[in-house]
Amino acid sequence: MPAVSSAHMYHASTKTETSSPVAYAEPPTFSYADRPLIENISGSLELADYRQAMRQTGMFPRLGRNGPYTVFALPNEPFERYAARVPGGLMASQNAALLKQLLGFTIVRGNWSPKALNKAMTRLKSDRIGLKTLSGDMLTVQRDGSNGQFVLMNATGRVVKLWLNGAPQSNGTLYITQEILPPHG
Repeated sequence: MPAVSSAHMYHASTKTETSSPVAYAEPPTFSYADRPLIENISGSLELADYRQAMRQTGMFPRLGRNGPYTVFALPNEPFERYAARVPGGLMASQNAALLKQLLGFTIVRGNWSPKALNKAMTRLKSDRIGLKTLSGDMLTVQRDGSNGQFVLMNATGRVVKLWLNGAPQSNGTLYITQEILPPHG
């Protein structure tokens, strides 16, 4: 899994340095296919804000259940930028409904691995598929024609690229987005 937050702590090695953990571009953040979403998200430094928001809304324990669930998790930096634009802050009690809707838009019932998405799109003879999220809104997953990568689209047509493209989990699949994609707007 990506570990961008750690990039601020690590620097590239030079010829005069000895080999050490700080000599690497970034340390790995592991995702274990035999562990549930809740554990892999908890173990990711890059998903700390997402994890805290999920806990605050009471949605986090769901990701430890059998599922299966497909999660399009929100990384720290885009989450913080979006939260700063919300009057009073996204995590404030007066914005609880907005936070819950935003987080619900990141979770889909079912195990939508890249293989399952490609199979469904082939069956539908389409380059996109609509998935109903826990918030009740439709999230469109589209295959980019130029490179075959998946992108996400909301009801208004806004597109967001994925950063992590489908890490298998024991109770579903984990993706990480590059930006925040609200259900509307």
